[in-house]
Amino acid sequence: MVAPRSKAQAHRGTLWVLGCCFAAPIAYCPAQAARAAQNNVLTIERRDAAPAGETGAGETEIVRRHAQGEVNRSTQTPGASRIVRTEQRNFVDTEAGAMAPTTPMEGAPADIAASATANTANAAAASMAAAPNASLPVPDERPLWRALHDHRLADYDRQLARIEHEAPSWRPSPALVAERARQQQASEVAAALQSYDAAAIRLAIARVPDAFSCEHIDRVWQAADVFAQTGHLDEVDALYRTVIPACAPEANRIATLYRAEHQLSRDQADTLIALEASQGHRDAQGEIAFERLRYAHAIAALGKLSPASPETASQLARVAPSIRAYRDGPAAALAGWIAHAQHDRSGAQNWFESALTFSPNNLDATLGLAQVRIETHDYDGAQSLLDAPALRDDPRARQGSAQIALARANDAYKARRYNETLKWLDVAEQEGMPATATAGLRGWRLYAIGRYEQAAAAFRVAYDARHDDDTAEGLALSIHAMCEHGVKRPTGDGRIDAYLDAIDAQTLYYRKQFVASHTALRDALTGSVDPQRIARYVPADLTGIDAPSLTGGLTWSDHIGAAGQGRLDTIGPEVQGEWFHGTAKFLLQHRLLFINAGTASLDQTAIGGLTLAEELQATMATSTHIGALPKMDWRLSFGGTQGPPSGFEPNFFGSVRQQTAWGMWSLNGGWQPVRDSLLSWRGISTTGPGGIGIEHWGAVNSASGGGQLRWQVAPRWNLSAGAETKWLTGTNVPGNEGMSVDLSAGYDAPFHGFDYFSVGPAVHYLSYRRNENFYSFGQGGYYSPQSSVSAGVALQWLTTEGRNWQVRGSVEGGVNDTLQHGELCGSPGTAVLICAGSHDKGPYASTEVAAVVKLSSRVQIGAHVDANVTPGRDKQFGAAIFVRYFFEPRTAVFSTDLPSSAQ
Repeated sequence: MVAPRSKAQAHRGTLWVLGCCFAAPIAYCPAQAARAAQNNVLTIERRDAAPAGETGAGETEIVRRHAQGEVNRSTQTPGASRIVRTEQRNFVDTEAGAMAPTTPMEGAPADIAASATANTANAAAASMAAAPNASLPVPDERPLWRALHDHRLADYDRQLARIEHEAPSWRPSPALVAERARQQQASEVAAALQSYDAAAIRLAIARVPDAFSCEHIDRVWQAADVFAQTGHLDEVDALYRTVIPACAPEANRIATLYRAEHQLSRDQADTLIALEASQGHRDAQGEIAFERLRYAHAIAALGKLSPASPETASQLARVAPSIRAYRDGPAAALAGWIAHAQHDRSGAQNWFESALTFSPNNLDATLGLAQVRIETHDYDGAQSLLDAPALRDDPRARQGSAQIALARANDAYKARRYNETLKWLDVAEQEGMPATATAGLRGWRLYAIGRYEQAAAAFRVAYDARHDDDTAEGLALSIHAMCEHGVKRPTGDGRIDAYLDAIDAQTLYYRKQFVASHTALRDALTGSVDPQRIARYVPADLTGIDAPSLTGGLTWSDHIGAAGQGRLDTIGPEVQGEWFHGTAKFLLQHRLLFINAGTASLDQTAIGGLTLAEELQATMATSTHIGALPKMDWRLSFGGTQGPPSGFEPNFFGSVRQQTAWGMWSLNGGWQPVRDSLLSWRGISTTGPGGIGIEHWGAVNSASGGGQLRWQVAPRWNLSAGAETKWLTGTNVPGNEGMSVDLSAGYDAPFHGFDYFSVGPAVHYLSYRRNENFYSFGQGGYYSPQSSVSAGVALQWLTTEGRNWQVRGSVEGGVNDTLQHGELCGSPGTAVLICAGSHDKGPYASTEVAAVVKLSSRVQIGAHVDANVTPGRDKQFGAAIFVRYFFEPRTAVFSTDLPSSAQ
């Protein structure tokens, strides 16, 4: 049984409780002061752990600055940078218990002390008001303060509910209520930040904007991190604008700007920096830090630009003095690579050397300087840099060594040292360069020595890895070369097929098959390949090469011989139409012939005279494939001449030709009139002996067949051979046979402005069984020596294709020996006569010049002249002039526009 307390004891108990009630708020003050202190750690993220003063590095650099100490310490120096936190935490010191002082702490800030005093007074007044009723218990708030001190808000709420249930009239002190509300608010803000949910943080900022003010810079940065990670850059910008340019201290603003550099767009960061520059207030040290930030921002922006752009070059020129002033090695190395991308090798070398002066161990600068030396072919100097100990284990050094080996291989290939090329390619692969990187040059080396199948395999490896135009082109060239040796051309890859078509177009162009070349070029350009790379295969613009045309002109030829015999003066107005279907060419030609042979008397009979005829000729030319062989070109011409005295005389001519890698061959044959004289061409009719009957003879036709071969024995030397046989028949003229052989060699001199300029020896042999070079009845009236041997020098030229004008010419001269036998001659019923033969020796000469000029995109004019002087034969001259109109625009003149003969 407990003895009842005395009044004194009860009074002392009441005072103890009252003292506790007064003391409880004050006991919290030391804890609040301790919690009010804040250590703000400023973390600035950068890309490289560069030495002090270097801002251009590409790596990540973490710079930690501990710029602030505890706020409101008694030892804090005036003016120091600090972040003030105003929340008041009234926590009971669990160790001190009821020993807490009842007066504000010494050294505490005045506002906190005043708040604590007011809270204590309020608590005391409440207790004293309840004191008269000593029989009512006064709840102990210390467990509640202890729960708040430990941030156990749920426990606090449970205890508060229990106390209120036990003492319904009791109310917690205002300080306790305020601290509970403050902790609830802080808890909600912390939960929002820890959730990394942008929407939750956005709501927290809207509800409690003061929680994200300058005094809570850590919350500003944390919220900005979440917004940046979730892509809400405008909200990051908005948060940072609450800091810039007014928040103190200035170190926090500069730190915020560093963060903005990494989180915001370039324009947004630029705007914030400009705002700080124009409105921010900084001391001398702050100004230095801010200028350093602006420099770092400029270097970071420089690194994000395309190195080859003009904007980058301009930006580099602006920051170059600062790079040198700061002696910033990484930034100087960056400047070197930008100069290298701008193709300024001298500038790049200077920057790399400066970088190594500022930072002797800067590997980027070492590699950059080695790259410059590789490109300037200083391979030994580049290798000495790459052999530096610091780069011994750096894979980039091996890559550089492999690049040097590849460059040496490329130089050897250009010098046609193909074995050395292979050696350096092997070294490059030993240094780690993949086979796909060396396969291209290996393919070109194999192609150059004619190993096309192996070259195609190497190009295939490179092409499968890169699918680029260079290796596609090499593969196409190899396949094309194999096709010329009977290998079937594969298809299926659009890029390779485009180059195959382009190579076909080039081959056809140099073979003078311009229409077919134009068709192949159009096929090549339909693919996805760069049109400029394709177009370079054909050196001239072929637009309009297949345009239909109409030509009108006049031809003149003259065989200067005896009147009524060898003389043949022919004038022929002509009109000609030309059109195309695909690569097939069609030609229709009509001529009126005014033939004048003069007049002579033979046995009191006049022969020769003037006659009129017309000629119609149709021609078709095209190309065709036979198996896997190269294309064969064939040409067929047929027509006839109508007029007295022979009436209609048909003619035809056909040829087939194939151009190959080694040269050209052709076969031809036809039925043609012999146009040496009026007698041989149209025939002559005279009155028979005694004026009885009509005698007709002449009108000789030649059935011919022959062929030609041309060997390209060297890049600029060729040998040619040709042979032809003839069977000649005419009206009342004995049959005759003849044959000819031609041999020549030519050297194509590389003169500018000429498609070819060939000079070389030429030998000709001509022989007929009978000499029909007489004009009496039964004679043919054509040049038919029994032996004609010529030896001389021939010069042939053609100006460059695809210009506004073109000239083709030939000149040949030498010595000739001609033998013509005598033959029996005379009209029927007359005495037998002997037509005397001859043996002639002397110089011979022949020349031919044809020219065409473009007057407009639709009109050309042209001319042709030729001359032939041979011992024992009548002199021959000819000329022609024409105007041609195209029905579609034509861009240039080509050799196919030149006339082939004036006959």
